[in-house]
Parts: sequence; C-alpha cells; structure tokens
Amino acid sequence: MKPSYLVRFTLVLVSLVLLAACGGGKPVRRINPPALSVQQLSVQADGRWLIELRVQNFSTVAMRFDTLEAGLEIEGSNAGAIFLRPMLEIPGQSADVVEATLAPSHEAAAKLTEAARSGSIGYQLRGGIETGEPSKKFPLSQSSRLSPVPGRPNTYR
Repeated sequence: MKPSYLVRFTLVLVSLVLLAACGGGKPVRRINPPALSVQQLSVQADGRWLIELRVQNFSTVAMRFDTLEAGLEIEGSNAGAIFLRPMLEIPGQSADVVEATLAPSHEAAAKLTEAARSGSIGYQLRGGIETGEPSKKFPLSQSSRLSPVPGRPNTYR
C-alpha cells in the first residue's frame, strides 16, 4: 500500500518544521562576570612577590581585558595593590595568565613565611575588572588558599 497524499504531506510538513527548528539563529551571546585568582606566588630574592594571576572568561564571547585592579590580603593583612593594564583578549569559556610584581607589607610577608611551616594560607582579592570589548566593569571578590609547592622553595599555589 502506498501512503496517501495527506500522510505524505504531513511527513513533509513535519520534516520542514523540524529542519527550521534546527537551523538558525546566531549563537546566544552571554556576558558573565569574569574571575581573577592567584595561580602561583613566588617570593623573589629581593623579597618582592611575582604573582601569576589567572583571568577566567566565563562569557560565551571573547572579551578584551583592559584593567585588572585588586587589593591583595594574606590572612586578613593587606599585602598591597595590584594594577595591570594587560589589554588581553581571551576567547569565551577560556582563561589566560598575567604576571604582576608586588612589594608586600612586612606583616603579609611574615604570614606567607609562616604558611611554609603550617601548610596553607588564605588570601583575598578585592577590586574590579574592566573590559573594553564589550565595555563593562565587573566587581571582584575572590577568596582562596595558597599552599607551598613541594620541591620549590618560596613558591605557593
């Protein structure tokens, strides 16, 4: 038996509707707040800290990071301010690393030294992230912990 004209017409119509539903449109453009965290902190011979900061883009589109500004605290002690103008473009759902050098406060440096003996130390970044494309300002508040890296003196992750 051959399918009737009405059945064939219905199948074609359903196929076209399904094809149209699959097709189109542009990808959804979602702008989500980025994140900034300490990936690694190394104490240099002169006492300054070399800080590798991980910049995470949680948006679905590429973002250009123009300004990263944050105060760093170590166990509640102000370590100093970080101000960078990386002009760094990061694709959507990706991350990159930037470096900053900081001359820490005496109190924060002493607390970091204690971390080598105790195992880990808490830190907090507070400030803001400014992007140029798209043009937005995002508040920043990130808390986490750093631990000494085995076999690498004066290095924390």
